[in-house]
Amino acid sequence: MSTPTWSTLGHLPPSALHPARLNLHYAAQLLAAAAYATLPTAPDHSHSNFLWSVERDGLVGRPLSSGDRVFLDPVRLRCGLLNAGGAERGGLDLEGMTLTAAFDALAEALRRAGAQLPEVGLELPAYDLPAADLAQAGTFGRDGDALAELSHWFHDAQLALAGVAEARLAGAEVRGWPHHFDLAALRTLDPDADPEAARSVGAGFSPGDGSYAEPYFYVSPWPAPAPARLPDLGSGAHWHTAGFTSAVLPASAIVAHTDGAAQARVVQAFLDEAVGASLGLLEG
Repeated sequence: MSTPTWSTLGHLPPSALHPARLNLHYAAQLLAAAAYATLPTAPDHSHSNFLWSVERDGLVGRPLSSGDRVFLDPVRLRCGLLNAGGAERGGLDLEGMTLTAAFDALAEALRRAGAQLPEVGLELPAYDLPAADLAQAGTFGRDGDALAELSHWFHDAQLALAGVAEARLAGAEVRGWPHHFDLAALRTLDPDADPEAARSVGAGFSPGDGSYAEPYFYVSPWPAPAPARLPDLGSGAHWHTAGFTSAVLPASAIVAHTDGAAQARVVQAFLDEAVGASLGLLEG
């Protein structure tokens, strides 16, 4: 198998990805809903998270009791099941479907695969999601170019975060979280302490949210250091301190470089610098 390589970003401007990002954010709730309906609840809700598979270029949920995993192909906007051998079955094309119809169709596929579901089937998890027509009986739409560009962002984020996690975050696993729809790896410096008080450094990627309308990479030290202690960062990056404290590298600073190798170097340099600075702030 060939080694995955960086996909050049910027075929579409980062500001143009918002509608496609909302489609994927809501589509990812299908993976979360299946986990909440069929798996024991983990205290940190990690049973509902997923990974980005660079081999499939898509999201893959945790194994269910049947051995199947729910997958989401962003480019085709297709959701379904993968059996234990990785073969696709029970796939459904989301374009033109309401969220309720998609939940019902996936529930039926899960039942056919032998999963035991509550009588109500699959439901939207009980956390806030960004406003979207899909929350009000709107239908999934498929903008192939925008979905392909977002797929490239997730692909590259998985490669970059896996690299920094192995080198600087004690090999922490990179996982996707359906609530905020981000990828992240977390290193806890005080593993036996209360999670709310334990020192930690998280490195992650968001395709955009209420704070930034474009994709961005971030590194978050916890507990948050006082703003006066935050060091200067390299070109294009900054510290975000409104509501949360993170070093942030926005997409616009990455696609200012049109060469894929240069983009990869910019992201790697940011992650290395920000993780090193965060560890220094917490350990100093």
